[in-house]
Amino acid sequence: MTLLPIIITITMLLAMFYVIYEVEKWISIRRVLLALYVEGMMLIMNIGAYLYLLSNNPFYFLITNSAYMIFGLYPLLNIKEVKKRQFIYGIFALFMVISEITMGALIYTLETSTPANIDTSIENIYFVSVMVVEMVFTLILSFRNINKTLRNYLIGLLLLMPWFPQIFPSVNLPIWLSAIIMIGDTILIYDSLYSQRLRASQETFTTIELIIIFTLMMIGEFFFFLYNTLLVFDISMIIGMIWFIYRALAGPNSRKGNYTKNPILAFTIIFLTFVMEFFMGGVLDFVEGIFSPGVSGFINSLTLPWEPLTNPINTLWNFINIVGSVLGSMWFLIMMGIEMGFLAFKKMLEMRVREVRIRMSLMILAYALYTIYIPMFSPISDHLPYLPYMWSMGIGTLGGVSNSVLLGLIGTYVVYALLSFLFGSRNLCAISCTAPLMYQGTFYDSLKVYNRTSKLGRKMMTSRLSNWFKIVTLSISILVLVASIISYLNSLGIINFTIFGADITVLIYFIWFDIIWYLLFISIPFLGTFACINTGYCYWGVFNQAVSSIGLFRLKVKDPMICVNCKTVDCASACPVGITDMRGWFIKKGEFKSFKCVGLGECVNACPYDNIFFYDVRHWIKERFKH
Repeated sequence: MTLLPIIITITMLLAMFYVIYEVEKWISIRRVLLALYVEGMMLIMNIGAYLYLLSNNPFYFLITNSAYMIFGLYPLLNIKEVKKRQFIYGIFALFMVISEITMGALIYTLETSTPANIDTSIENIYFVSVMVVEMVFTLILSFRNINKTLRNYLIGLLLLMPWFPQIFPSVNLPIWLSAIIMIGDTILIYDSLYSQRLRASQETFTTIELIIIFTLMMIGEFFFFLYNTLLVFDISMIIGMIWFIYRALAGPNSRKGNYTKNPILAFTIIFLTFVMEFFMGGVLDFVEGIFSPGVSGFINSLTLPWEPLTNPINTLWNFINIVGSVLGSMWFLIMMGIEMGFLAFKKMLEMRVREVRIRMSLMILAYALYTIYIPMFSPISDHLPYLPYMWSMGIGTLGGVSNSVLLGLIGTYVVYALLSFLFGSRNLCAISCTAPLMYQGTFYDSLKVYNRTSKLGRKMMTSRLSNWFKIVTLSISILVLVASIISYLNSLGIINFTIFGADITVLIYFIWFDIIWYLLFISIPFLGTFACINTGYCYWGVFNQAVSSIGLFRLKVKDPMICVNCKTVDCASACPVGITDMRGWFIKKGEFKSFKCVGLGECVNACPYDNIFFYDVRHWIKERFKH
């Protein structure tokens, strides 16, 4: 009995090697149909043997194989030509995976004398080993016939496939390995899309297919920690293998698309990757103990109190609680930092202006230190509420407002105000905030075209502050001020006001920066980039922008006449905030100062005449010393 599974596995592999070779080479339709006949025969033999084990009656084995021997010959003898190879490739890939599943079920039942299900048919070493070997063989045969992007996608998926949690002694190892590989694959996807941003390509729709598979995998792992079942994960792996075989043979999706010209395509890519990353972050938080396994354990790990699902308001509250708890969690931020940091680093290498490269280096470093290391891993992480400059986003993040934290909170406003006065609000909006890192990577920076082309994005262009912008910023600032007063009075015991037991300042931060910000982020194709600046929704950014508007920072030009004669206006096109009227100010005043300008510096980098430069306290001091 111990040798039988090995014999079945080797026989399956040899048969499939022949089948894959014939289908990939496609020498003649008859040879392809003969190969498919052999594939079907292997499938039927596995099914017949499995039924025999369940019933202990050889009738099922004989009848299934006899029926196939008769009816399976029909296409081989009668079909002379096939017009659509893609159909054959799809049938082949589907049958191939079903054959392996039935083989897994057969071997599992042979070894345990227990009927198999989807989980046990797939979550065994025989299925996984055969699957990986066949995928490798398929990739080798088709390697020269597919383009570089698809080859990279297939290799990335292949590297993900072996990490089935149940075949390893520890669940954590395959989960971590699959997460690391998927982070690498996500970077690969973004980089591939960015390299083809100037033209419509087949890889756009192929990419969407692959992201869907990745998303299903992460949902499957997340459900595993919630319900202790790998059913969704196993289904995603089945789909992944079918897609792998099909695309290796048929090539990329025949439809072409350009994500910089089609907002629906761009939104689909962003939304799917965001959902994938949401569940990936949640999975890593389960693995590292931030969330406790099981539904009840997960509920007890959430940031806000859980409410009974007795009415729509409670249901909405709990949904917000789940989404915000994952998006604000440690490992989601770490994972996003790795992905976006790599893309930002690649974008930084494209910049030719030294000061812009330095700013982007500080941006990446600030995310690593200010967002990740200091609050989560450093020796002072427990003391952040009491330290000036460390109270994130002004109020809320680190708890309610009380006497014990006033120094840290007010000190944060003072330090940031001083930096914004001297260097501009770029100290926050272009460096220490998480937003610039996510907006400034190669793929996401290329989406700034939607500042000009999207309906809402066009309404937020130029440096002008519309009336609705002023209303939004004033209303939010008043809300934050009132909330901080309420929270402070709560801490003194004068009043007792909470929302579902949550401090109002904590709740505002939770909703504003763990939910609404991400809604703005995934809506780039409809709002443009840096909507957090253009809509005035970020009260912490507005405070720093307001100080910057009366401070020393501005953009200046060396010679306004160069701007008069400029034919390109590359500075306006490069601005990721959508400020398109800076050239007029350069011509009129020789400088540009705007509430919206946060000193990202792409205009400085894009100027073909090296005519624009940053002006801040450094230049102000030099001017004073000259006199």
